[in-house]
Amino acid sequence: MVAFFGGTGVGKSSLLNRLAGQTIARVGVERPTSREISMYHYHSLQISRLPAEFPVDRIRVARHQDDDRKAILWIDMPDIDSTEAKNRMIVLEWLPHIDVLIYVVSPERYRDDREWRLLRSVGAEHAWIFVMNHWDEGEEAQLADFEKQLAKGGFRRPIVLRTDCRPQASARAADDFEELEQIIRSLANAHTISQLELRGLRLRLEELERALVDNIDRLGSDKAFSTVKEQWGNVWKNTVQSLQQGLEWPMQQVSGAFVTAAVSLLPMRSKKAKADRPGEGGRGGISALWDEWTQTRFDDALDRFVIEADANGLPSTPFKTAFESIRSKAGRTLQSQAEQSLRAALANPGNVLQRFFLRLAGFCATVLPLCAIGWVGYQVFDGYYTSSFSDQPYLGTNFAIHSTLLIVLSWLLPWFVYRKLRPSTEKVALKGVRNGIALGFGLIKEQIDALIEQALERRGEIIEGGEKLMSLCRQLKTEEQPTDKSVLARMLPQQAGERAQEAGGRQ
Repeated sequence: MVAFFGGTGVGKSSLLNRLAGQTIARVGVERPTSREISMYHYHSLQISRLPAEFPVDRIRVARHQDDDRKAILWIDMPDIDSTEAKNRMIVLEWLPHIDVLIYVVSPERYRDDREWRLLRSVGAEHAWIFVMNHWDEGEEAQLADFEKQLAKGGFRRPIVLRTDCRPQASARAADDFEELEQIIRSLANAHTISQLELRGLRLRLEELERALVDNIDRLGSDKAFSTVKEQWGNVWKNTVQSLQQGLEWPMQQVSGAFVTAAVSLLPMRSKKAKADRPGEGGRGGISALWDEWTQTRFDDALDRFVIEADANGLPSTPFKTAFESIRSKAGRTLQSQAEQSLRAALANPGNVLQRFFLRLAGFCATVLPLCAIGWVGYQVFDGYYTSSFSDQPYLGTNFAIHSTLLIVLSWLLPWFVYRKLRPSTEKVALKGVRNGIALGFGLIKEQIDALIEQALERRGEIIEGGEKLMSLCRQLKTEEQPTDKSVLARMLPQQAGERAQEAGGRQ
């Protein structure tokens, strides 16, 4: 696949017409000129037999019967400096399928490197031949200057040929057209085509390897992750302490209201306030325990983690995305844990030992007065029975007073202990809310840590996949390099790495 590339008016179509000995490509008289692809190939080649990915629409075909050229397919590409963007798109579609790229310039336009930069950026894997057409209008100094320009682009000894497409054969005194044909024919063999394919593969593998290295570097190091996680632990600890201090007054108000009015910690909201619910139009909510101040401090902590991740060379976007769900659910998580802990605290006030003595005091406050009443009743019955058979008086004032005191004391003493041991309902509620807040923050911390660990695992999977691809790239880079003396070596541009290696060797 040999294609003529170049700007408007440099004579690409004239070169192809001269090559074929007939008018194949249309030579335009208006600018831009070539608006189509002209293809020149051996008569036995059928366009329908080309690979399916070839963009064979919008082409003009001419055939020949020259057996010396049957392995070559000549193409005249549209002008890439045309004002029509469609022409450039056609060139870019065809470029991956080209083996030899003939870049045509003219003496008056050889320094116009816009097209050169475009082709050079996407044509590093091609073999290049440079043709200065309209040589009858050129000078040797221009040719030398053009070669210096090509040397800056990576060609150590570029093949630069001179052609003249004037119709008079006698006018072509210094013309290299026959050399151009000879070079193309010499390249049309399986070995050269294999070398070009291998070179193209190697360049694409190197580009892929560089892209993999760059993207793996963007994922940061394990040390950076450890540093960010350690910093996050300190940030979260300080944030929780600040939030707990700021929530002390709202916790007292909520616990007092719950006890005195038996209202729910998560009251039913009106339809007008429904939009303020977390996750339903607002992130903070309107409850006393998770207001705008709390939400802002919580968001600041998450933003601090994202900033630290970015500062340590870690990708921050995955964390921003993952934290969005935490931002919207944190308020509901905290309130749910606070209400659950509050109800559990009211159902079981105090600690285990306190509840044991409280039950014991309540038991004594009931049993001891009953025992005292039973003993006093027995004494009354016994005194009455005894006095009926003797002259002893039936009880007396002292007995009545002491019996009453005994009954009162047997009840009052355990009742007093019970009242002293029984915790205040408001204090129990406040303690429950505090415990719930602490549990809520702990649950939120676990959710955030789980997201961070998921990101770490995902990062490890991506790095592992990238390293496998890099290893595969190194295994596939087994190209047979053309020797420096070969014609093909002069046609292939040096890459930046090859030029640096050569410069280092000379030093």
